[in-house]
Amino acid sequence: MPDEHARKPWLGQAVGWLALALFTVWFLRLFLANPKLKPELIWKYLFNERILEGLWSTLLLAFYSMIGALIFGTVIGFCRISANPVLRATGWLYVWVFRSTPLVVQVLLWGNLALLMPVLGIGPFTVKTNDVMTPFLAGVIALMLHEASYVAEIVRSGVQSVPRPQREAADALALSWWETQRYIIMPQALKVMIPPLGGVFVLLLKSTSLVIVISGGDLLTEAQNIASLNLYTIELLLVATVWFLIITSIAYAGQHYLEWRFNRQNHAHAGGVNEHG
Repeated sequence: MPDEHARKPWLGQAVGWLALALFTVWFLRLFLANPKLKPELIWKYLFNERILEGLWSTLLLAFYSMIGALIFGTVIGFCRISANPVLRATGWLYVWVFRSTPLVVQVLLWGNLALLMPVLGIGPFTVKTNDVMTPFLAGVIALMLHEASYVAEIVRSGVQSVPRPQREAADALALSWWETQRYIIMPQALKVMIPPLGGVFVLLLKSTSLVIVISGGDLLTEAQNIASLNLYTIELLLVATVWFLIITSIAYAGQHYLEWRFNRQNHAHAGGVNEHG
């Protein structure tokens, strides 16, 4: 009897894996065996020069936007938990506006800024907006400001997750605000913040495709530009899909590594505390 019960989970898993394999084969066959689809064109354009340039632009968009979002979002996050009511209201208003507005609308607004402000600057120090606000820069700003609202909430929740006695201990040691944040609050808050920040970056990688609405030179834009010439729309969309699968998978792997690294450090620290205790 025990052996029979032990086999049931194994049999259920085997049936599940078989069903998943059959579905995957059927799904791939649905595309690859379709006479209207030319799979050889997918491999042909996968390493096309223009596609690789678009991929590089996508990576730069994500990198610059994430760096800016981390810096700006951290500031907004601390404003959200500030003792100053003006700063708290400012942080709340920022998060409300940018999280409540579709990202594609924000991209379009920055991409068409010249319609509202033809020139930028003061007095003689002015330049034409279109000379400065390129589609790439407009994409970076829109993505950065949008993602900063999510980073702000992650920072806020991470900092607030640290127990109050930790802050009281810092006060007892006469640590400054900066020292408290650096040595006590942030090392503990990062455990809470790393997983969602990794998710934000993965989402940001995919959101770069929205700059296609302002011809931002990203991966999807270049794929669509090529498709507009040769009319192989589905094949070029699949090329973009393959590259997005690759770069997001790498981002997921990096996220899991960071989580493992932080958990390992925390366990080592806890073990050291127990030994000394």
